[in-house]
Amino acid sequence: MQDIPMTSMSDAMVMAPQWLTMGLGAAFLCGAVYYLFRLCNPAYLTRLYGYADAENEFWHGTCLLAMVTMLTPALAPIPDAVWVWVLPVGCVWYLLRSVTWGRRKPHNKLWYDLAHAAMFFGMWWMYAQPLSNEPAAVHWAFVAYWGWFGSYYVVRLIGDLWKASWLAFWQDVFHLGMAVCMIVMTIWPTYLMVM
Repeated sequence: MQDIPMTSMSDAMVMAPQWLTMGLGAAFLCGAVYYLFRLCNPAYLTRLYGYADAENEFWHGTCLLAMVTMLTPALAPIPDAVWVWVLPVGCVWYLLRSVTWGRRKPHNKLWYDLAHAAMFFGMWWMYAQPLSNEPAAVHWAFVAYWGWFGSYYVVRLIGDLWKASWLAFWQDVFHLGMAVCMIVMTIWPTYLMVM
């Protein structure tokens, strides 16, 4: 058998073991349920944080459900076409929120909304794959974004060690888990994603 040279890291057809993708899918499904809990308990969130943000809880749960479908479609059998249309809505929602009603929310910050708009855009990009040959600059821009996003949540998780809030801890765990998975899927698309 003749060895075929690879032209890039993403040419390697490496598949993760099923236990890993099923475990990650199950973890993100737990994350979607976690955000459903948050969505259904605004009074609890208000007592804990001083505010509740239903749209934020809804969109985070939606994003985690999209991760489940991407990693383990058997756990959330939602057609990819649904995500190709829903994820841009989340992106536009956060963009509009960042310059309109989000500015009036005392707990919100402009960069939070912009970071979440980028999160939805990155998820959409994975599903839609709009370019057959992705330019290296786009590829590495996504890696840099997910690296920044993940590093922010590493810092938050370290801070969570000194604050006893299980809600904050799990929120940060799910964000960090998503960032790590998205970096892996950006560099090695076939490793975790069903292609």
